[in-house]
Amino acid sequence: MTTPDLNAGDLPLLTADRPRHRSDSQRTARDLFGHEGQFFTVPGNFPDGLPDHIGFVTAVYAVLSTPNPNNAAHEFTVRDVNGQRHILGAPAPDQDIAIRNALSTLAERRRDHARQVEYNRIHVLGLDPVPPVRLGHAATGTCVVHVRCSCPQVEGLAAHYEHVTLAAAEWLDETPTTPWEFCPNSPTQVTTRSGSGRLTRTLRNDKGMAVVELQHSDGNRESVALAQVSDLG
Repeated sequence: MTTPDLNAGDLPLLTADRPRHRSDSQRTARDLFGHEGQFFTVPGNFPDGLPDHIGFVTAVYAVLSTPNPNNAAHEFTVRDVNGQRHILGAPAPDQDIAIRNALSTLAERRRDHARQVEYNRIHVLGLDPVPPVRLGHAATGTCVVHVRCSCPQVEGLAAHYEHVTLAAAEWLDETPTTPWEFCPNSPTQVTTRSGSGRLTRTLRNDKGMAVVELQHSDGNRESVALAQVSDLG
């Protein structure tokens, strides 16, 4: 189910079989937990409003019909499937309520995690609240690199990085056939081991690596792999 659905208060879709199960012998909730139940998935960008540089893996949960330890009645409990199978949220006599309790708990945990990541970046690591390099994709398929720019939104946002060298090594150079460019609001002063100069163009070399061409103050031009650029200012 999509994040807008969940944020609107809709319940996730339930399925009898475990999504992406790794073993045919543990396909159902009874196989995994010894109780009847169903599975549902929660996308990594739930809940709405998380910073776009904070991501979680898609999580799978099971809602189970379990006996109440204090009486003979049955109740519904949500448990983690991907991890340690811990209970998520408060059990409830109604399946829908149990799922809503679980989603509410998960949303708060993820918001707390996002706040802690931001705090650590600023107060522990001395970094900017958000990684300064953003990668997006234009409608033409071109990968656009945004470096400390004022663009409020990035079209086709795909990833965040601390430095352009990481963006090159972990993203741009992984798909050497994709054209790329800097956004117009990014810095154009390139610093390399041999000095600094004005950015003149972006390209790929014969190995498919992302490359920047710069012109030094003496007029000489230099081509350097983006993965070896010291800074853009």
